[in-house]
Amino acid sequence: MTFRRFLIKRTAIAAILTLVAVSVIFATLRMLPSDPFSGLVASGALTPSQVEELRALYGLDEPIWVQYLKYIQNLFTFQFGLSLTQQRPVSSIIGPALLNTMVLLLPALITTAIVSSLAGMYAGWNRGSWFEQFSIITTTFFRATPIFVTGIFLLIIFSYGLGWFPAFGMRSPMANPEGLVATYLSVDFLKHYILPFTATVLFYSGDFLMLARNSVVERKGSEFLKLHRAKGLSEMEQLGRAGRNSMLPLVTYFALRTGMLFQGVITLEVVFAWPGIGRALVQAILNQDYPTVQAAVFIMALAVIIMNLTADIAYARLDPTVEAGDV
Repeated sequence: MTFRRFLIKRTAIAAILTLVAVSVIFATLRMLPSDPFSGLVASGALTPSQVEELRALYGLDEPIWVQYLKYIQNLFTFQFGLSLTQQRPVSSIIGPALLNTMVLLLPALITTAIVSSLAGMYAGWNRGSWFEQFSIITTTFFRATPIFVTGIFLLIIFSYGLGWFPAFGMRSPMANPEGLVATYLSVDFLKHYILPFTATVLFYSGDFLMLARNSVVERKGSEFLKLHRAKGLSEMEQLGRAGRNSMLPLVTYFALRTGMLFQGVITLEVVFAWPGIGRALVQAILNQDYPTVQAAVFIMALAVIIMNLTADIAYARLDPTVEAGDV
């Protein structure tokens, strides 16, 4: 199979998965036992006639197939409409929340990918050493511990115990920064950033360390390393060659994990009151804010599908046997 055929096939699969994902979102929301306006009638905030006007405004009184076609058209043109509860464009809610999530999680993922992968390669090269045992035990412990539990312990120790860092939020309540630089490049932001960043790095460290360690262990006795050893390469030079040949699973996993970042880490954002996409989604679900839920889940699903496609392409480029065998 040529790379072009491989790419066309994977892209078609990604498009079908995207359509299935958004259809599931639509069906799930419409199957709920009540709509967003039911509570307003029960509480007396709106009359039944006012609710009917709102339903007509948002197109909820139209036949279900008309709603579905408009829904598909709006999503794929990124026209997310207005929030039912906040009465402002959904993009103005989702956009900043998604940016806050990426500012937190992407640097943490890059940091742990680099540090843990290097540590894993060194551990795999020195099997049976104290470093290998310590690194595996430590990272496995943090990977097995729910991230919100790690976050709570960090808060107990460094916020409530030592008082070194703020306990919640992305900035002090009195801070009103304007612009990206003032928002994300300030001492106040850094103080709020350190604890959730640390919890994220600790949580993901085990995956990269074990992937790198296992890859190096598999290659340590390979013929190409015996050849390099015969050429007189030092231990560190041999480790470098083994590490370079172990990048395939790391690159693939990094791409997949990057797609998952668009979902945020809901429990982490709730613990630290971080205004990210996961926390925004939870609030929208509780309020039955259809447009916001649809937009948030669509972006999350699309990111995962695109990054899975990216991982497939990267795998095929780095290892041509995958492309050839995928008939």
